[in-house]
Amino acid sequence: MAILTVAMLAAATVVVDEPEGLDAPGDFPAGSGNAIPVLGSSNFCNSGGCKLGEGDCDIGECAATLGCGLNNCRAMNPGMDHVFPSSADCCEPLRPFHYEWCEGKKCGFAEGDCDRSVVECADGLICGRNNCRDMNPGVSESLIPSGADCCTTCASVTSVKSGGPIISAPLKFANGKVVATERTLANPPTMLETSNVHSLPALVSGDKIKLECCASKGEPCNFFVAVYHCPPCSHKKNGGIPAFLASEGWMGSSCAPIFTPTGSSQSQTMTVFHKTLAAGEVFDIPVTGDAPHVAVFSTTGVVDADWCPKKATATGTTGPHRPCVCL
Repeated sequence: MAILTVAMLAAATVVVDEPEGLDAPGDFPAGSGNAIPVLGSSNFCNSGGCKLGEGDCDIGECAATLGCGLNNCRAMNPGMDHVFPSSADCCEPLRPFHYEWCEGKKCGFAEGDCDRSVVECADGLICGRNNCRDMNPGVSESLIPSGADCCTTCASVTSVKSGGPIISAPLKFANGKVVATERTLANPPTMLETSNVHSLPALVSGDKIKLECCASKGEPCNFFVAVYHCPPCSHKKNGGIPAFLASEGWMGSSCAPIFTPTGSSQSQTMTVFHKTLAAGEVFDIPVTGDAPHVAVFSTTGVVDADWCPKKATATGTTGPHRPCVCL
């Protein structure tokens, strides 16, 4: 699970130079001929480059490393309520999840706050909706606005547990293996090597896996659900997922990766189920028992019908006679 690490930033209190002879908020000083905007005026930062604690600002009007806050001028400038209207916005430190964090750059997975009206996410990602807190459970909610939007995959996977949603991050293949924390998936078929891999936390009865294909790109999404498979004992460790997927028309296959549980040297086998979801489609997979070893591969676009040949040549893929042990 990808978690952003954010340094705790103390609330900034900044005292800026108060303009002389100013007794109440206004756009221009008396006798100025309406030529020079003053601190606290709505056009003070129009020329850009405003410093920490200065305002009233708007998006893109603060100096580098700063972003425009929201109704924060009085809090940042104690004793200057007569200078700043209560709704005045002042420049503050720019940090992850600030609404200007992705301005002018391409944010990565689980980064934000992004803007859905422009392209602010890296290639292959889309800007989600109110999802930053869910995608970064290790970050204090006080550092993430409730409405912050973060970049996510078009084919998204959510493990919904009783304590709330946990978003599983796409894991990337390195030297033929997936970099994982709880377990390592190895040697997937060629089709799966180019996909995102979502290594889910241990699931228990009552949880569910939510698969969603975004509507914005207008193209289908393919999901491959891989589950621990070692008959006859694995039926107690698969959460009823294979039986449910088969009943819903998912296509089963032996072209699945193998995995090695943490602390073990024994490779274990999996079975994989594939289904194509249309743009905008959502599919929920209920979990009816313990399922500690589940991974979901996702990709967008059209998948070759022969993605899993009858005689798989990928080394290490699950075969009908591959040895396994009960977990």
